[in-house]
Amino acid sequence: MFRMQVLPFARRSAVGRSLLRGRSAKLACFSSSALQSKVDAFRGDIEKHLPKDGQKVVFATAWLATDNVFVALMRKHFPEVLDGMNLVAIDTLHLFPETLECAKLVETKYGKKALWKLPNGVTNIEEFVAQYGDAEEMDSADFDFVSKVEPFQRALKECNKDILITGRRMDQAAQRIALDVWEDGKRTLNPMASFSWQDIIDYVDEHDVPVNRAHGYAFRCDAPIEATKRHLPDLPWKKVDLGKPFWRVTEAELKGSPPAPITYVFKSFGDTHTTVPVEPHESERAGRFVRQAKTECGIHTRTTSAGAPHGGSLVDLMVKDAGEAKKLAASCVKTVELNERQACDVFCLVNGAFSPLSGFMDETAYNSVVSGMRLPEKQLFGCPVTFDMADVSGIKQGDNVLLRWAGQDVAVLEASSIYKPKKVVEAKEVYGTSSLEHPTVYSLIAEQGEYYVGGKLHGLASPAFKYKVQTPKEVREMLPEGKDVVAFQNRNPIHRAHFELLKCAQRDVKDSILLV
Repeated sequence: MFRMQVLPFARRSAVGRSLLRGRSAKLACFSSSALQSKVDAFRGDIEKHLPKDGQKVVFATAWLATDNVFVALMRKHFPEVLDGMNLVAIDTLHLFPETLECAKLVETKYGKKALWKLPNGVTNIEEFVAQYGDAEEMDSADFDFVSKVEPFQRALKECNKDILITGRRMDQAAQRIALDVWEDGKRTLNPMASFSWQDIIDYVDEHDVPVNRAHGYAFRCDAPIEATKRHLPDLPWKKVDLGKPFWRVTEAELKGSPPAPITYVFKSFGDTHTTVPVEPHESERAGRFVRQAKTECGIHTRTTSAGAPHGGSLVDLMVKDAGEAKKLAASCVKTVELNERQACDVFCLVNGAFSPLSGFMDETAYNSVVSGMRLPEKQLFGCPVTFDMADVSGIKQGDNVLLRWAGQDVAVLEASSIYKPKKVVEAKEVYGTSSLEHPTVYSLIAEQGEYYVGGKLHGLASPAFKYKVQTPKEVREMLPEGKDVVAFQNRNPIHRAHFELLKCAQRDVKDSILLV
């Protein structure tokens, strides 16, 4: 397995560092120009997507190295935008003390104060425990909601947010590998998406960007310690403060004398109970949420204000450029004729009725929803949205599949996941029974295909039906401004009991309208 060499830091120039790493000056120049090209692309993205005065723009910072590089880049290249926008920081009351120290350094150096938010109704850890409970005993989704998502929602409302900026990068985790710089449906900008970890630390070193001093802690031990246990006290390791970030020391300095067989370092920081040190060659995200089946806390995935679509923004998967649509269709290795159920699902996906989904569920999302009624990033989602096929011959992972309905090409599916579901388990978990007398269970087991294909969907045309349908956007345009909406839906015609319940619900929500 490839193992990253931890190398010395001598001069702040790229040439100096490259020579120390045994590279030629020619390669050093390439490295420097590669980083400069990322900076140039960053500047182009900011100019294209952000208003010059920075108004209604919010950057969510966790004071990580990437976040701090973003602030440094903005101060250097777009000071007026930085002055006008909002930096939002959430103190969960479970952060590392070093993270709070780093925040003060960044705020001071770049002259930009953050808007800080705390969990609702509490100001310290004792009050948090009294009101919400011990973080170790709370459900992880509940902890993230009360400590991060809800405070972040309040911050976005206070800032009157129009555009959200994140510090996410494509190299951080598999869940981010297809991260778009601009997410139009969400009005979210990810300007650091193409930067690598090496780009970040190179920029940090060359421009003296403040970083968390806990990057300089080394944890030396004689044998590996399971990641899920590295948060525990009194572990058999020796903690050493190197006095500088781990990437600025030699491998010998990192391991100590005599050399420790295993050394862990902090590459990223979240809450103290969900963040652990990792080996230097591992991904930053490898040390985050190690005891949980997720890689995100929910700020980027679960932030939703009252009246907003599920997930915060109405997803729109329709391809707007005709040339791009034609190119996508031509790239497909197979064409599948949809049945009406599948066409309805495609309609709901491409028009945002299944927000925040951007396609049919892959195996990870499917299992998460079936077992826990939540997406991997902990958004509530009651039923799996899957694309079934009886035969997947001729399709492999990574292929594009053309979906056709009623003689019209309606979408392209990126087949990123091909798997065989456990349908009996799905039936019991989702519908509470495996009996074929249940009509949906019968359809699931007796009618639907043996395989599921998951992946991102690209809409070419909204599926048309013989009956009238409306998109979420069209329904929202019908609703009066400024009124709360009481919504109700069931599979049968409304009977008297339903009617009475609806009236009671509407009375409970003052000055509301009823949507059936």
